[in-house]
Amino acid sequence: MPAPTIVVKDLKKSFGEQMVLKGVNLTLDSGKINFIIGRSGGGKSVLLKHLTALMTPDSGDIFYDLFSIFRANKKELFELRIHMGLLFQEGALFDSLSVGENVSFPAWYHRTMKAKDIKEKASELLKDLGLEGSFTRSVGELSQGEKKRVAIARALILEPQVLFFDEPTTGLDPLLSGVVDELITEVGKRTGATIVVVSHDIAATLTIAHKINLIHDGRVFLSGSPEDFKISKDEVVKEFIFGEDSNKAI
Repeated sequence: MPAPTIVVKDLKKSFGEQMVLKGVNLTLDSGKINFIIGRSGGGKSVLLKHLTALMTPDSGDIFYDLFSIFRANKKELFELRIHMGLLFQEGALFDSLSVGENVSFPAWYHRTMKAKDIKEKASELLKDLGLEGSFTRSVGELSQGEKKRVAIARALILEPQVLFFDEPTTGLDPLLSGVVDELITEVGKRTGATIVVVSHDIAATLTIAHKINLIHDGRVFLSGSPEDFKISKDEVVKEFIFGEDSNKAI
């Protein structure tokens, strides 16, 4: 599957009487780094769960090119997810598995590669991410930054054409945050994948994003380039980019 353009059309989702997504319309560009930002509790995570078909909307749809993920059957979704990579906010590594086993897990689960090839690919990814020789290490031995890199390696094992990063720099110091930002940029260039990043990190958003989507009051308030956000005169946008709480609110 080539890297898709992902189109969200009039997506709505409520929990009880609380309407979280009020008609989200956006386009995530093929082969680009697309950021989704917004206030805490504003629907970013809910939108991400819809983008990965982990949640079903009340109405609306999401298309991977012309393929509707909410009209797909289980087999079609299974096939689609082979082409997806997801970096969870806290890494979500399995403590009972070694580093190499964590990285290899998606390939074992989907049974897309031979055992020898899985080990070679996992070792290659760990080497590329500066973790050569870590295949047999336990997760408990890893630093926070190393865990992030192992999680990235796991997300890449199936060479996905869609990559989702949920708050990739949360809990990291500025130096490690910069390393992760560089990794995302490098992965984008190397794979050509469509990359979607949910983030609170203003510096990263303005530095590595090709396109930014600001979710506000359950809808896309502004979608554009980093430059569009920097020059915007809108008070809502300025509060996010330059406000006192900007590093916390996004």
